[in-house]
Amino acid sequence: MRVGKVDKRVLGPVLMGFFIMGFCDMVAPITGRIALEFPASRQAAVSFLPTMVFLWFLVLSTPLAALMNRIGRKATALIGYAFTVVGLMVPYVAGEGCALGWYFAGFGLLGVGNTAIQVAINPLLATIVPGERMTSYLTVGQIFRNTSLLLLAPIVTALVALTGSWRLLLPIYAGLTVLGGIWLQATSVAEPPRSDRAAGMADCFRLLGNPTVLLCTLGVACFIAGDVGIGFLSVRLIDNPDSILTTTGFYACRIVGTLVGAWVLVRVSDVKYLRWNMAGALALCAVLLLVRGETAVYAAVGLTGFAMACVFATFYAVATKAVPEKANEVAGLMILAISAGAVSGPVCGAIVRWSGDAHWGMLFVALCVGYMLWASFKLKIKQ
Repeated sequence: MRVGKVDKRVLGPVLMGFFIMGFCDMVAPITGRIALEFPASRQAAVSFLPTMVFLWFLVLSTPLAALMNRIGRKATALIGYAFTVVGLMVPYVAGEGCALGWYFAGFGLLGVGNTAIQVAINPLLATIVPGERMTSYLTVGQIFRNTSLLLLAPIVTALVALTGSWRLLLPIYAGLTVLGGIWLQATSVAEPPRSDRAAGMADCFRLLGNPTVLLCTLGVACFIAGDVGIGFLSVRLIDNPDSILTTTGFYACRIVGTLVGAWVLVRVSDVKYLRWNMAGALALCAVLLLVRGETAVYAAVGLTGFAMACVFATFYAVATKAVPEKANEVAGLMILAISAGAVSGPVCGAIVRWSGDAHWGMLFVALCVGYMLWASFKLKIKQ
């Protein structure tokens, strides 16, 4: 299905999907708030909360890609919205001071919903934009996703000041998800013909025989693992009650980086731009490993956000352009790679407990960035 021009009528609800997509990323930074509700003996268990979100990307991404071939991209996204609403409301309805199990149950359902959203929304965007503009529009989608993350810290800070708790964030996000679902449902979307034979997991994994797809899939895995790692560590790098504001700086700079990237990617090869950014990100990981001053940490975290801005869009677009006839299967693989975020909380948490210093957790992030830098040199530059 070739697209000649952008269908602006559909663009709004699809970009709203990217905004909703960012809701699952609040789990890593908000884990620090949840940890305050439990004794020291439960902290190791609390650090696994992000794992409950990202585990489902591993389990469900390829089956959902297969289901999407049968029921369509829009229907798959709407299923994801429904699970997201339920997942957000479970711990809220359970009430203040609820057992840790309610958070695991709610965030698990949130992960199921977000898996469906990410499997569907990325190829849904590809349905309405020309292939040669895909990287730029995926980058625009990431702006909307990062905006929801940028607003996290100010909303939490305001809610704590007004109510003494962050928990109203959950029904606010659930309400926005309902609005996004109504908007998408009310919009007709022209999709590729549905297949009676749904692509299976084997069809998705067979694409890993393509070197470009393999490099990009592992690149997305490292990007998500590093990204969740930064979210987990950033609120711990500064011993300050307002340390969650480091996430605001990170995502504010990421939005700036996405805007700059959307402009640069029209003029420069996406792979070349990836190289520049990953070289800078690796240097910033070294800075965050060594510096301790609050100002330096805020600056380095923010600049890291800028450098990481266009990574997912680049890997996703390069893989899709390598096998354009397998867009749904590529989507399944890319979203499966997001499950790598499940290891970040436990690994970074273990490093912090072992070393007694959150800065040492940046070694894990540096390892992820190092792979992405290497992969950027292995991928071919297409003018």
